[in-house]
Amino acid sequence: MANILVRRDQFNITPQGIVHKPTDAAFTPYPGDPFSGITRMGQLRSKHPNGNSFRPEDVQRMMWDLWVEYVISNPRVELGVPIPDRQASGGRDSQIQIESG
Repeated sequence: MANILVRRDQFNITPQGIVHKPTDAAFTPYPGDPFSGITRMGQLRSKHPNGNSFRPEDVQRMMWDLWVEYVISNPRVELGVPIPDRQASGGRDSQIQIESG
């Protein structure tokens, strides 16, 4: 049994949060505080029909890194101002305070 590679193109990033499309795992920030919010695991712990699966730690790490990068490159997100959707790029190591819900 092998792990499925987590890639940047598997994520949908908007001002409302970030979603891992293959598993529906997501982070939704609280209004006015983009670094705190709710994490939804979706199907992250489910096995793919071929017996492989995504490592939850890999998906969550990539999700947090991409979200922090998105917020840093779009400062209006921090103020709760809507901005046009766009995909993030790059990679920074950062910590996000998460509350599971």
